[in-house]
Amino acid sequence: MFDLCRVRGYCYVFLFCLRLSFCWAGLAEETVYLTWQGNPTTSMTVQWITPSRERQSRIVYRPRQEMGDWLERAGEEQPFPQAAPYLLHRVTLDHLQPNTLYTFKVMPYEKEYQFLTAPSELEGELHFVVGGDMYHDAASFMARTCQAAAKTNPLFAVIGGDIAYAVKSVKEEIGRWIEWIKIWHATMVTPAGNLVPVVAAVGNHDVVGQYDQTPAQAAVFSALFPMPGERVYNVLDFSSYLSLFLLDSGHANPIAGKQTEWLKDALNSRQKTLHRFAVYHVPAYPSVRHAQNRQSAAIRTCWVPLFEEGGVQVAFEHHDHAYKRTYPLRQGRIHPLGVVYIGDGAWGVEKSRKPVATRPYLAKSASVRHFVVVTLTPSTQYFRCFTDRSRLIDDYLLQVTLQRKRQSVPLPPGKLQELD
Repeated sequence: MFDLCRVRGYCYVFLFCLRLSFCWAGLAEETVYLTWQGNPTTSMTVQWITPSRERQSRIVYRPRQEMGDWLERAGEEQPFPQAAPYLLHRVTLDHLQPNTLYTFKVMPYEKEYQFLTAPSELEGELHFVVGGDMYHDAASFMARTCQAAAKTNPLFAVIGGDIAYAVKSVKEEIGRWIEWIKIWHATMVTPAGNLVPVVAAVGNHDVVGQYDQTPAQAAVFSALFPMPGERVYNVLDFSSYLSLFLLDSGHANPIAGKQTEWLKDALNSRQKTLHRFAVYHVPAYPSVRHAQNRQSAAIRTCWVPLFEEGGVQVAFEHHDHAYKRTYPLRQGRIHPLGVVYIGDGAWGVEKSRKPVATRPYLAKSASVRHFVVVTLTPSTQYFRCFTDRSRLIDDYLLQVTLQRKRQSVPLPPGKLQELD
């Protein structure tokens, strides 16, 4: 049978490679992407890359439904880290209206883009996508998953590390970051034409040295996905209905110590937030790697008790290049009020890995390239895992309240066997 998706994927790769051969031509217009530094309901950060000779950082914008005069906002540019011959341009828009469609242009170019701000209150449904381990192999694998994810009409995307695989040994390949941005720009556009903002947590292949480093070795990651402060880990709040705790699983910061203390305080100060998710790279409960590896064991010791006491409902994990969903876990037991661990990162890998079927905490696992769609309402969290060909392979529903009287699939509480 004629596979239109595959043909389109091959065509995209051909065009992408052709564009790379003319890397300076239209670079700014090929690298526009969105992220957040502040409140997602009233702000948006627009970034793009140019050759170092292009020093203008200015956009014009307006609400889509108000086709009046353009508003203008200047930003800043900075030399790309690692002495690359690029400038990173950043314009932050604030005082925007919640749940409003905006259109903008990067000056002096005429192409128009659009984005949607987050709602100030969660009254209906809100959709976002989650994944990790993206540009691992050929561009076609990442692009196909991006296209499938964008078709689900997400408000934003959360990426849990190993984004461009720019660090494969001790050297950072800036070209990989530029290629990743181009693929993201070309594919992460919803059917309505909205650019999908990206929120990121750091992974080992995003940091020079990979493990046990400092924030200085994550300079490129921090420039591309800026958040307040210089510590790499942070929290992004959507009013009082959603908090994303973006953590560093031992790459630019230690798991224990200051990061754990910060996490404890951040969770305690958000007890009135309905939906609370942790996002990080190395899994506490891996589906493929040995469960007693140093980072996983440290996360179970330092963070997992805080997740359980701080009301985290789900932790999104990556790194293993497979798909997994655990049973709800609390104090080492399967418990209906426990934390569920979802993911294991296989957005753009060519060959996913086979999970260890005997892991006692695994409720669902598969060797498959995938992304997760999260749908939030005022009382539920619904998780659906799709392959890069939009095939549903898992779904899971949680009922949530502020009092943490959550209901999930009934499971007999029981102690897990010793982790292997």
